Amino acid sequence: MLTLIKRVYGLVFFQIKKKLRYRKMDGDYWVSMKNKYKGERGFVIGNGPSLLAGDLEMLKDEITIASNKIYLIFPETSWRPTVYTVADRLLWPKIESKVQKIFKVIHLPNYLPVSNMSNIRYWNSPFSKFKKIFSTNLVHGAYGGDTVTYENLQIAAHLGLNPIYLIGCDHNYQGEKNSRPGIVISQGPGQTHFSKNYRKEGESVLPAAIKQMEESYTIANESTRKRGVNIFNATRGGKLEIFDRVSFDSIDF
Repeated sequence: MLTLIKRVYGLVFFQIKKKLRYRKMDGDYWVSMKNKYKGERGFVIGNGPSLLAGDLEMLKDEITIASNKIYLIFPETSWRPTVYTVADRLLWPKIESKVQKIFKVIHLPNYLPVSNMSNIRYWNSPFSKFKKIFSTNLVHGAYGGDTVTYENLQIAAHLGLNPIYLIGCDHNYQGEKNSRPGIVISQGPGQTHFSKNYRKEGESVLPAAIKQMEESYTIANESTRKRGVNIFNATRGGKLEIFDRVSFDSIDF
C-alpha cells in the first residue's frame, strides 16, 4: 500500500513539474509556428545507417526536422536542420551541454529538465494511457510514440508541411527487436546509426520498441491521410514499409 501511495504521489509531482516547465512563451511559440510552411514539402530525418551526408547536402534549402546526435554528421555537410528535437530521457543529459552550444533553438517535451532555458522551446507532452494520439496542433501538444520520429511527424503536420518525406529511417535495430519499451538496455557491438561513434558498446540506452513504433507510424499515416497530407518514405533501403515508398533520387531538387 505504501509503495502504491509513493507511486501515485510521484506521478502527481511529475505532472506538476511538467506543467511548470511549459511556459506561456512556449505556447506563443507554437501558435506562431502553426502552418508556417503550409503546402511546402518537408523532410523528417532519421539517424539510421542509410543516412548520407551527400543526401543532406541536397536538403540544405529544404524544411527539415532532425534529432538527437544528428550533429555528428555536421563536419561532412553544410546542411543544418530547420527544427532540432530531443525526446530521449536517457540521451538528453548526455548531450545537453553540447547541443546548447550548437543549436539556437532546441525543441523538447516538457518532461525533460534543463539547466539553461534560454534556447529551449518546450512542447506539451500530454499523458495518454489507453491509446496513441497523433496531434496536428502543437499548441495543445505532441504525443509520445516510442520514437522521436513520431513527435517529429506531429511537428511537421503542425508546420503545415505536405508532402512529408522520411529519410534515414531504417527501422532496423540489431539486438533490440524484442526489447520492452522504456526498459534500459546495454548497447551491443552492432551499430544501428549513421556514425560508428553514435553509441558506445555497453552504454545504457533506451531500446527501439519495434512493435510499438510500427503502431505509432500506422497512426501517423492514417491520421495525416485523412487530412490530405502525404508521408512518403524516401529512406535508402531499410525495413519501414508502413508509408508509401519513393526513391530519394527521384525527388526534384
